[in-house]
Amino acid sequence: MEYRYILDSSSKKFRCRKCTKKTLVKFIDTKTNDLMTDEFGRCDRESKCGFFKIPKGFNNDKYEYKYIKPPRVSFHDYNLVSMSGKDYKNNNFILFVKSLFGFHATKKVIKKYLIGTSKKWQGSTVFWQIDNNQKVRHGKIMLYNPVTGKREKSALDKPYISSARSVLNLKNFVLKQCLFGLHLINESVSKSLAVVESEKTAILMSLFKPQYIWLATGSKGGFKYEYLKPIRDYKIIAFPDKSEFTDWENKAIELNSLGFSISVSQWLETTDYKKGTDLADILIKENLYNRPQTEIEKHKEFSKPSIVETSTEIIVKKLAFKNPAIRNLINTFDLTDKNGIEIIV
Repeated sequence: MEYRYILDSSSKKFRCRKCTKKTLVKFIDTKTNDLMTDEFGRCDRESKCGFFKIPKGFNNDKYEYKYIKPPRVSFHDYNLVSMSGKDYKNNNFILFVKSLFGFHATKKVIKKYLIGTSKKWQGSTVFWQIDNNQKVRHGKIMLYNPVTGKREKSALDKPYISSARSVLNLKNFVLKQCLFGLHLINESVSKSLAVVESEKTAILMSLFKPQYIWLATGSKGGFKYEYLKPIRDYKIIAFPDKSEFTDWENKAIELNSLGFSISVSQWLETTDYKKGTDLADILIKENLYNRPQTEIEKHKEFSKPSIVETSTEIIVKKLAFKNPAIRNLINTFDLTDKNGIEIIV
């Protein structure tokens, strides 16, 4: 049978006439390839709204519509996550984190984000996407440099990136991604979440600023309704990479009209850092342990601590001394130490 009208299979959503939410999937006229008006379509809020109007007989055409039910989402076996949780001495990313924050902090963050090791490439890392129902949706495999923390690239200047489903050759795996770290919202009473682009940034920032739950979109295009829907009831502060502020701000305005509470930090956009810089890049820009002491740091009075500092506070202080722009970041977060004293002095 020839179908004149089919539901749009893209990710485009429009405002539903019934519930006013931007959750309407429109019909496409296959004769003209145009989207039909919002008079016809299906609302994604099936249980709360249920709007579904088909264009049968529209304009006196004797065609029927075709509703293609979305395929059931696939999940990885949780045993894969457990099996990947080893061999960290051969995990470049973990070696890098350890060089910055030490053994105990690194061990803690591995358990928090369930970071894995892959044999895809020597030293590669698995970032598991586990949703708020503890379902394993995706395993992104990436290769980092253990010294610089930067992503390694091939001779063709392409980054090493793969996935668990690709390695396992799962041909019929139906992928539907979620925010990296989404499983953490069930483990905290905090209603404040921080969203960044890369998994690396979320992990490092969780050590730098543990008061937030840090989540990652996995890509600049991942800052969208489908990914953020599970955290609609939280207060969200987004930190886009340099040059991505306008896109994320516009998306936040759109999502806030749908009941979200999102603010987008403009801090990076106001700095002189190059395009694509993220919060983690600033944090690790300098080699903390190989730089020479300044004359002030060599002075006896300066080197004597007035309070006992955590390893993270020491790192922050060193970074701010080397790079004054860090002070602005501290002010953005309103960072203070456990005694209520500003960390950067």
